[in-house]
Amino acid sequence: MFEHLDDPHPPALGAGLRRAAVEQGRRRRRHRRMAGAVGVTVASLLVGVGGLYGRIAWRADRIERVDVAGTGPVAAGEPTTVLVVGTRASEHEEGWPETILLARIDPGAGTAALLSLPRDLMVEAPDGSGPTMISSLAAPNGADGLVAVVETEIGIPVDHVVQVGVDGVVSLVDAVGGIEVWVDVAVRDRSSGLYLDELGCVTLDGEETLALVRSRHAEVLDPATGAWVADPLSDLSRVARQRQVLVAALATFGDGGLDPVTLDRRVDWALDHLVIDAGLGRDDVVRLARAVGALDPASVSSATLPVVPYPADENRLAAHPAAATAVVAAFVSGGPLPPDGGAAGGAPADAPSTAAHPLPGGAVIDAC
Repeated sequence: MFEHLDDPHPPALGAGLRRAAVEQGRRRRRHRRMAGAVGVTVASLLVGVGGLYGRIAWRADRIERVDVAGTGPVAAGEPTTVLVVGTRASEHEEGWPETILLARIDPGAGTAALLSLPRDLMVEAPDGSGPTMISSLAAPNGADGLVAVVETEIGIPVDHVVQVGVDGVVSLVDAVGGIEVWVDVAVRDRSSGLYLDELGCVTLDGEETLALVRSRHAEVLDPATGAWVADPLSDLSRVARQRQVLVAALATFGDGGLDPVTLDRRVDWALDHLVIDAGLGRDDVVRLARAVGALDPASVSSATLPVVPYPADENRLAAHPAAATAVVAAFVSGGPLPPDGGAAGGAPADAPSTAAHPLPGGAVIDAC
């Protein structure tokens, strides 16, 4: 009945056509397998990254924490002010501070400000016992008194507290492969073990960095006479050098971005070397680490609180009434800090210079 539909000249289905049809089918199946494999691989990577971030958050929750009155959580994306206390002690022992520094990090603006507080700064003790050095409030009884003075007497709200021992400085610098600083002239400190005779952009390892940030008796080599000349500003130069070392470390800390593997290593370092306040949760730790890693060192401003000699003891310091107020206002508002730690238009004549760690002969140690 359908004979009239038959093709009177049917095509010849030779072996070549059959091979082509079979190969086309194989290619389609291979493409489907490859697409499936790519999908599985992408899914595995996403799960792996998510799992690593989950592991990072879990491990960040295990960093040693202490209760500090006045600290608490900050909303994501909001500026955070961290009181950083660098201690002489290691292995999480409470020790007298080498460094007292405030860091204001604004992830939204991508900026940060660093304000050093000299250890010899005289303040009123929170317990009403009278004047005392600010460094005495950080040890051996914890940071409650230090936070109270910074907030009420200096006028800077503190969100969180981070303490790191000297061993942590060495470990972090070595972990990032060293930091680069610019050296104008040979400098040494026989007390701290510092000796830098190579000029220009120099890479320091952990031990060299520690000797630099602990240096209170720096001397520079006068190229004209060949004599070593002492730095007259002593501790004020030291705290300024500490900030520049921190800026140099930030430049290396964020190299290449904080991918999950790098972030996990940073948390690993924090587990060994940091003590933080109990209000700094694991998500806060991760957010802060990522914000710090994203900073451009050029966006970091820094200063030392302007000071004058303390009237009752010229070996101690007091906050300069006018200049310190201007610097604190700039720090709290998130504006750029006045140059040299002075008020707008220059530091007052009676305030010791706190320019970026000046040394005799115009020598400067700075970030490269």
